[in-house]
Amino acid sequence: MRILKFIGVFLGTLILIFFIVFGFNLDALKTLYNNSGDLQEGQQWVSKATSLKGLTQYIGSNPQHTTIVSRSITNPDTAIAYGADKPRTMGTISNFFLITTYARLVEDGKIDPDELIPVDRTNRYQLPYIDESHHDDAKSALKNKGAVNKNGKVPLDELLQTAIIYNDLAISDFLYYKLGQQAIEETYKLLELKSTDLPLPFSGLYITLHPDLNNSKFDAHFETLSKLPQDEFSNKVLRNTERFRTDNEYHAQVTELFKENQGLGIGFKERRNMLSLFPKSTGQELTEIMIQLEQNELISAPVSERVKGIMDWPYQEQGLNNDFKYYGALYDNRLGLLNGIDYGASVYSEEPFGQAIFFDSLQVAFWFHMSSNLMHQDYQQRLMWDPALREATLQEISK
Repeated sequence: MRILKFIGVFLGTLILIFFIVFGFNLDALKTLYNNSGDLQEGQQWVSKATSLKGLTQYIGSNPQHTTIVSRSITNPDTAIAYGADKPRTMGTISNFFLITTYARLVEDGKIDPDELIPVDRTNRYQLPYIDESHHDDAKSALKNKGAVNKNGKVPLDELLQTAIIYNDLAISDFLYYKLGQQAIEETYKLLELKSTDLPLPFSGLYITLHPDLNNSKFDAHFETLSKLPQDEFSNKVLRNTERFRTDNEYHAQVTELFKENQGLGIGFKERRNMLSLFPKSTGQELTEIMIQLEQNELISAPVSERVKGIMDWPYQEQGLNNDFKYYGALYDNRLGLLNGIDYGASVYSEEPFGQAIFFDSLQVAFWFHMSSNLMHQDYQQRLMWDPALREATLQEISK
């Protein structure tokens, strides 16, 4: 009887979360029905991981899906390094390198943070049904806080900050071209990165991965793309993005197709699997960057401080001051992927940490379970201030 109650509650929550994400309409109901088989995947873990303690059991039993790297600057013997060198999809945490490039250019006097940008200019990069609500929410937030002037323009600094908080793919792509690929590559050289792919525009990634735009079925198209050398795939993405942003006829064609297909026109598993072609990094290298940031050694102290001022939005907006002396993070949450990079120190030990955590290529049902209450963010934050959770994690990954 108890298990039946749990299943009922889970299914009810799952359906509610689904409609919140995909919308209350008949098309969303059809999507749910068409993906009902995918929604069975990983259900056995849903009942086991109803708490963070249960999540540590999932982590220990699923190394193929998890990377946990957490380092204390003052007490390195307590470090957790689980799947530290395995390449993992970054998603929107690749925006960290846009932030760092922006901070570097501002400090070098090469870009003006107060430059007024027409908000509507970012719409050019928005694909229908691809995190479209995030873009709408970001624009609404800018208007509600009075950042948009009567001419529809907003300071560049406000635009970037809002993109980070709302994980706005369209604004991220606008910033990619505003900063310039060459400047981003220069940031990579300064950071001496060895295991981190260069970021790519999200619109170009989704266009490149769309099977219908390539007159193919998803499986065949995905296999073809998977066999491409990294440089060739990246160049293809960049060419598609450039065409999308400059060619009005092509832009209209792509936009219409995404509308007709309600996005990519593929199932939940396919949407999860395609993320394996997105730029990757390792937990080890990203944690090292967080340590540099924590110590104000990310390129320079002024650059580090400016980056922290952008990344500390969870501390400023989520009421974390009860547990943290200071804290900053970037997170992503898209089908099959939950990850984050962060730095901070708790009010209890004041011990400074740098972390990178990935839940990658998750089973569909388990992803819905974790994402419904931002479980990965809770886990990541508490790993800094809860010794019992660190101990539970260490016990599970040592088995």
